Amino acid sequence: MPRRWEWSGLLRGDGWTASWRGFRPLTGEVELVGRFSGNFGYDTDGRFRGRITRVRMVSERIERRRDAGWTHVPGHRGYREVDFAPKFFGDPPMTADEFGPVDLEQSVAVDIDLDDVPALPIQPSVVPGDVSVAGRLRWIADSELPLIVVIASDSSVTEYRLPVKTGQGPRIWATETGCWATGTNGTYWISHGDDPVQVDDRPVYNAAINGCTLLTCTDDATWRLYSPDATPIDVDAVHGWVNSLAVEDDSFIAVVRPADRPGVRLVRVSVHGETTIGPEIPSEPRGHGKPYLAGSPLRLIRGVDMALVQRDLRVRDDGEKLGHAQFHGGQLGHFAWTIGHPPDGTSSSGWWPLPGPVSYDRGTQFWLFTMYDAETFAPLTSVPVFATRPHVTIDHDSRILLIGRGVQMVYPHDPVMQVPIELNVADLVDDSRRLPQS
Repeated sequence: MPRRWEWSGLLRGDGWTASWRGFRPLTGEVELVGRFSGNFGYDTDGRFRGRITRVRMVSERIERRRDAGWTHVPGHRGYREVDFAPKFFGDPPMTADEFGPVDLEQSVAVDIDLDDVPALPIQPSVVPGDVSVAGRLRWIADSELPLIVVIASDSSVTEYRLPVKTGQGPRIWATETGCWATGTNGTYWISHGDDPVQVDDRPVYNAAINGCTLLTCTDDATWRLYSPDATPIDVDAVHGWVNSLAVEDDSFIAVVRPADRPGVRLVRVSVHGETTIGPEIPSEPRGHGKPYLAGSPLRLIRGVDMALVQRDLRVRDDGEKLGHAQFHGGQLGHFAWTIGHPPDGTSSSGWWPLPGPVSYDRGTQFWLFTMYDAETFAPLTSVPVFATRPHVTIDHDSRILLIGRGVQMVYPHDPVMQVPIELNVADLVDDSRRLPQS
């Protein structure tokens, strides 16, 4: 037989586990065809499901001794029936000069009926974890499987499988000639119609693409550039946490929080490997969160403050401000984007970034994805999404695709608070797999 990649996994049933091997990485429900063989093994890790039938707060008696601090008093355990467990508990209800004894609720006892629970829904064939677009091809990576699918404009599907373990799906970066895939398993290049090829085994924690050139950031001060059919180039950078990457002309610009000192620094890396490290930018005030890059001209955003990034990688504060601090954001072609809490009109910023009072369901938690004009940073639209740091891309029709609960599609001028349309990737993949194979 020709050589083929093979994956293994562990299947769990009602009272049993079994190892499995196959030519396609799988999660969810699996149909077994074959023969069981017994084996003595220790396998207690995993999850279980059941219906909660009873909840009790458990209290232990403690007292504070002058020579030994807080200690448990043996023989004193109590239970208190509750309808639900409180979110926080366990702090001694006394001042530092009191000694007790006191009965302190430090844990919860939960009774669970393991049989009175419906079966889990079958996991879809693809659970999107990342999306990237180049030309008229949409590339989608699974969140757990080493699986990447490509959806063409006619809805035809091509599947690629990376020769790596299941558990954490890759980040992907599409180009006109193929796609880069990165993650803790290294960097792979997928050329149209060919099997993925590993070009490096170094783990990647952040990356960006400029044309066909990929910049990868690792956990040290040496980053790496890749181009198809070219030798990787090492670039000297800054050891630290890379919170944001942006593209400007033929360069990448990164926001780095150095590992050995406060504040942040900007680092420019050209597509040819030249590196410029900017001066230290002082620590942002408390509550400003993690800085990120967005807009054109490029801004460094910290909380509500926006500063223009200069050619020498210094920043100039021209007084621009966001209406309210956001979690994160980035650049997106001729647009910028942020993600943050939806407003309720009670804060000093009012309903910003919404144009005015808006009614919405407050019983479901969501976050607000906002698009802006990249030059003026005027808000264009805001929609509800279910992700605090979504992976975002844009296609040739200025349609934004982002990962929330699946692949969500948004246009810059969609009505405010309109629920994004979902691209049902699993249905397209399932239909493709049912077609006769040539």
